[in-house]
Amino acid sequence: MLFMIKASVLSLTAVFALAQAARAAPEPEPARPPPNAAVALKGVEIGDVNRNIDACSDFYEFANGTWRMENPIPASMSRWSRRVAAREANKQRVRSILEDVSRKKDWPGGSSEQLVGDHYSSCMDTAANDAAGLAPLAPLLAQIDAVRSIADVQRLISRLHELAVFVPFTTMGAPDYREPGNFIENIVGGRLGLPDRDYYLKDEPRFVDARAGYLRHVANLLTLSGTRGAEAAAAAASIFALEKRFAAASLDSVAAADQAGTDHKMSFAQLEKMAPDFDWRGYFDEAKLPRIDLNVAEPRLVRQLDSELRVTPVAIWKLYLKWHLLESASPWLSAPFAAESFQSSDHYLGKSAAEQPRAELCAASVEALLGEALGKIYVQQYFPPAAKAKAQEMALNLRSALQDEVFAVKWLDPGTKAKALEKLADTNVQIGYPDKWKDYSSLTIRRGAVWANVAAGRRFGVEDDRQQIGKPTNRNLWALAPSSPDAYLDLQLNKLVLPAGFLQPPFFNLDASDAVNYGALGIGLAHDLTHAIDASGSEIDIMGRPQAWWTETDRGEFAKRGQCIVDQFEDYFIEPGIHHDGKRVLSESIADLAGVQVAYRALMKSMQSHPVPVLDGFTPEQQFFISWGQSSGAAMRIEAQRQLISDDPHPVPKFRVIGPLSNSPEFRQAFACKAAAVMVRQPERRCEVW
Repeated sequence: MLFMIKASVLSLTAVFALAQAARAAPEPEPARPPPNAAVALKGVEIGDVNRNIDACSDFYEFANGTWRMENPIPASMSRWSRRVAAREANKQRVRSILEDVSRKKDWPGGSSEQLVGDHYSSCMDTAANDAAGLAPLAPLLAQIDAVRSIADVQRLISRLHELAVFVPFTTMGAPDYREPGNFIENIVGGRLGLPDRDYYLKDEPRFVDARAGYLRHVANLLTLSGTRGAEAAAAAASIFALEKRFAAASLDSVAAADQAGTDHKMSFAQLEKMAPDFDWRGYFDEAKLPRIDLNVAEPRLVRQLDSELRVTPVAIWKLYLKWHLLESASPWLSAPFAAESFQSSDHYLGKSAAEQPRAELCAASVEALLGEALGKIYVQQYFPPAAKAKAQEMALNLRSALQDEVFAVKWLDPGTKAKALEKLADTNVQIGYPDKWKDYSSLTIRRGAVWANVAAGRRFGVEDDRQQIGKPTNRNLWALAPSSPDAYLDLQLNKLVLPAGFLQPPFFNLDASDAVNYGALGIGLAHDLTHAIDASGSEIDIMGRPQAWWTETDRGEFAKRGQCIVDQFEDYFIEPGIHHDGKRVLSESIADLAGVQVAYRALMKSMQSHPVPVLDGFTPEQQFFISWGQSSGAAMRIEAQRQLISDDPHPVPKFRVIGPLSNSPEFRQAFACKAAAVMVRQPERRCEVW
């Protein structure tokens, strides 16, 4: 997919940060002066074009070759492009906002500016953080020290879950896999200290080294908290042993992400029977969760928890809970804790990188905890109402163009075609920022208290999520901040979310021609719209339920046409002897081909009422294709290309750009390519699916 895919079950470490707007309140669109009519319409990035190259021979080099030549890959990165550079620019926009609002100390209490400004200021006040040392955690550490029984252990697990310290399991809301209209409670695997169960269980040298480094890291943090050296090492070993048992009972990352494989819906009574030694009634009552049907994603892990409550000494549980609290809070404590937290990746993953600047860490914290408060300010400065209106217009035009394509396709069964059109009509494309902003009125943020602010923000996010349980699923909740440079597609809820931070150049520019915008954002949008109705979306009905709605004949016809794409990409080599796996990139490459085709049709229709002029010597049609080549082009180290073709469903940038264009008669016409040109596939080899 062009954009990030989001599973409907949210990631554990981000629950508190994601948009679960339980108490959303209407907010008028931000005030913004109208666009400057005197601004000249912008065409493609003319300086990126390599005019020494024939577009019909090597369009990739033609469209962005000069940019790649003049912008070498930074030493710390494996790829570099306008898209990657845009992410860095977005970080600077967010940081600029935070620096500006944090300078003022008298914003109205509870305003977006006060919340984000005071949290950013407290995070950046490293002198105050260093002076506080471990004191901010003292009350919680005292509670852990006071634990005397397994009942106390369970109460502390509940307390840590309120702070989004999700060990050894957690509960979180998500749409019911089989009835997505219902938002139910999910009991899922908690955080392991190492990235995956393999790190605990496998004997490959890299895993052995990682375990040794991890044990040092655990001991180091415990030592910083006051545990003596020898005791810290012994404690680390005990913690690791408990985590290893949980890891052995856990699913690997691939299996854990499989919604069908983790679908184990049951009643509250069945949960109690599965793990009778855990006080589920007390946990649910304290969390104010209804005792209704729920899902247990990993039953084996829950049974392991029950066993550990019977056999693991309370003293070991205390060490385990203390360690995970320290690990979660360390970035927000004094410098020694923050440094150990960062260096942990060196300790157990063998990575070596420059330490993340404090300003970047603090900005990320604001975006995670107060995303929509930050988003209000961001859109006032960088995403005017006219931009939202333009992107919404494009989305409607693209959906209409795709509906026309589906209606005209001959290989799809009439009944299937009707369902596809119905599903497209129901697709929810959300642009820029939520229609209703999150209400933060119950949240208190103050200066000089970074950990207290982090804890308050996490509690707010966890409570926000819990308040949704037992209610109809709200399709309008956002899982990204409006300032985020990412976007996501949720196939189960049939929605596509494009934040304002994503709708920036090179994807979208209010001052650019429609041809440029349709060639970048338009192709990406059309690409993802097709996923709702292609082989991926055909397994999910209009209600989001796991139900196949294509006929077997439809699947056969789709596969037959897809084989052309498989054969095409098998012939794309990144170096001698190493080529793409056509089946691996099939789904994304079909969507790219459809994206180009649909976005081009939408542009042509739009130009009937909004003509696009020739700009910088390029016709509207040429601008469209060049924009695709520039927004999707990237310089990429050969090592990264080798890795990508081994495990990524997307082609490398060069072949992602030229693959669909070489199948496009409109591309050939736009650049007057001859029949024998490299960028023109012969009619008998030209691929077409939709």
